[in-house]
Amino acid sequence: MLKIIISGGGMFLVGLLFSLIFKRKKRVAFIYILYGAIIWIVTIALKFCWAVPVNKLLNNWIYTVLPAKIAGPLFWVYVGLLTGIFECGGIYLIIRYSRLKKMSLFESYGFGYGFGCIEAILLGLAQFAAVAAMATGKAPVPYIGWLTVPAPIVERVMTIFLHLFTTLLIIYGIKERKPYFFWLSFLYKSFVDTIAAWAQLSFGVTTASHIWIVEGILLIVTSVSIVGSIMFLQKK
Repeated sequence: MLKIIISGGGMFLVGLLFSLIFKRKKRVAFIYILYGAIIWIVTIALKFCWAVPVNKLLNNWIYTVLPAKIAGPLFWVYVGLLTGIFECGGIYLIIRYSRLKKMSLFESYGFGYGFGCIEAILLGLAQFAAVAAMATGKAPVPYIGWLTVPAPIVERVMTIFLHLFTTLLIIYGIKERKPYFFWLSFLYKSFVDTIAAWAQLSFGVTTASHIWIVEGILLIVTSVSIVGSIMFLQKK
């Protein structure tokens, strides 16, 4: 259970520290970080409401009518597009038709960090809840190797930058009346989630080698987010 505590604590701290350090250094009102967190919850809830009744039925239907070598990739792309539709689309609609479109650059950063950090915080808390269930005998204790302990923490860092960059693209596109920035955000985020869906659905990502291969691929892909987020700072 110690490994799970370390992993969950790391995710929780990553989410908390990213948001608090940025708030302190840039003196951004906490409300913008909170707005980002709330909108993440809303978009994920909507995606969940769609995915729960639809995904399994659609997956079964695709594999029934198409060969597995076509059905598999098609479903991975579908899963990736759900992220683009609900997360990118949700951000666009809420910001486009609210006063949030008037956010400054640093306020937009705070919003983006809030959108990404809340996920890390909640996943960390979920790990703590799992530990509590294991400690009371309500859940079995899974075997987790030490090599896999840092993986979810590293993944959360990458995901925070992914959320930040794709959010900044959307906000910039709205403010500058350049819709192609939204589509760039949409396609990029959908592509990253398609990779994640491929990993989860094709070979399960159950061994340390598989986990770190996937994390390596995602690190390469999401490095664009880190560079892009830094470049946006130069627009101040």
